[in-house]
Formats: sequence, structure tokens, C-alpha cells
Amino acid sequence: MAKLRRRVIYTTIRWEETDPLTEEQIKKWKSEDEDLQEEVMDEVDFDLSHDKALEDSDWPELIENE
Repeated sequence: MAKLRRRVIYTTIRWEETDPLTEEQIKKWKSEDEDLQEEVMDEVDFDLSHDKALEDSDWPELIENE
């Protein structure tokens, strides 16, 4: 008996956001100084804003019993 098989790839893309930044955090971020930006990253928490699932699949192949 034969059957069909295909490979399916699922990918989830997530967008995460912080609460509003303080004026000081905005200044640090805009400075483009990586150390200051790292400080901001340490101070904030990212929460899921929205996500999207993508699906891609190959054309099915015929699998025959031998």
C-alpha cells in the first residue's frame, strides 16, 4: 500500500514590546552607546505584543512499500 508524505515547516514570529520608556531611558537609547543601551535593556521587560505563524510545505512524495 502506498502513502503520501510531505515536510511541513512552521515558523512563529513574535513581536515583543516594553512598557513606555522614561525620558532618561530614551536619552540613553538614542546615544547609540552600547553600554548605555545595555543598561536600558537590563531595566526593562519585554512582553508579547503580537505574533504570527507561518507555514510552508513541500510537494507530497509518494511512498511505496517495497
